[in-house]
Amino acid sequence: MDNFADFSVEKDEQLVKFIRLGNDKAFKCLYERYLPKMKTMAYSFQGLSLEIEDLIQEAAIGFYTAINAYDEKSEASFSTFCYLCMRRMLIGLLKKASRKKAIPESKIVNLDIIQNDLVLNPENIIIANEDFKALKNKIFNKLSLTEREVLFKYLGGYNYEEIAESLNIPKKSVDNALQRVKKKIQ
Repeated sequence: MDNFADFSVEKDEQLVKFIRLGNDKAFKCLYERYLPKMKTMAYSFQGLSLEIEDLIQEAAIGFYTAINAYDEKSEASFSTFCYLCMRRMLIGLLKKASRKKAIPESKIVNLDIIQNDLVLNPENIIIANEDFKALKNKIFNKLSLTEREVLFKYLGGYNYEEIAESLNIPKKSVDNALQRVKKKIQ
């Protein structure tokens, strides 16, 4: 499967398997398949002082998390799990931003309206790919193995106690790792 077109017929779950084996073409195919969903979801969360680029990047982190945390044995499809991961990331960002001020009604956007207006063009795909590659490089170049493991589990919905137990580290180490991750990725 060297040809990019060959991956377009694969199911999401199969693409995840290829990605985990290091296939960049499978990643590109799945990323382009989910980019419109990331953008639509990001636009639905737009508000406060959050820039749309930040929201799309946060959704991309959720997408990446879903690839790493998805369990093929679960009853949920990858699509459902990915949607949940992206939504959790955006809600977390929104909660963080809303601690400072409430969201005005005028800033809440109807998802159906955005979905109809969303135009996916090659320029947006290239920009999103570059943003995602930059984020991926930050995660792999700046974070230690433990920090990455803690981050992916946290983004996958695990709480501090569950992360600590699964990695066999103290709960305080989980908190410390997440604090370091926030500083390194910003």
